[in-house]
Amino acid sequence: MTFVRFSPLNIPGWALLVVITAGLVAGCSRYHEDEWSRKWPLRHPAQGFVEFDGSPLEGATVTFFTERVDRGNESFSAVGMTDSAGRFVLKTFRPNDGAVAGTHIVMIEKSSVDDKTGRVVTSLPRRYARQETSGLTAEVTEKGPNDFTFQLKSK
Repeated sequence: MTFVRFSPLNIPGWALLVVITAGLVAGCSRYHEDEWSRKWPLRHPAQGFVEFDGSPLEGATVTFFTERVDRGNESFSAVGMTDSAGRFVLKTFRPNDGAVAGTHIVMIEKSSVDDKTGRVVTSLPRRYARQETSGLTAEVTEKGPNDFTFQLKSK
């Protein structure tokens, strides 16, 4: 077996490749802790299901919004997008990290752009997209399960 040697270290090429790869894997993760992220509140896994007039709702944006009284009325929101089965998983800071514990006002919105006019067309009653009128709430708890179902109606 022949090894490629790098001078002046005399390290076999395969060994050098292993060391470099291990260093990259260990030191270059996509997310890292920093001064800002260490101040984030704890998040708890949260997901759910949305249906509209009895059918799973695909392509809707689900937003949980809360104010944290214990942190000086800081506001936090968690967002998820429904899939073809109407399921969503919430993200506050990073994918699938959930939502902060507490009572949330829930807003659900589905819109698209009309190809002919270029205008935004809303597929749901507008009341669901506003905090003041959605009428939807959810309580995210530390212990869970935080699995929510929202049954929206056109009327």
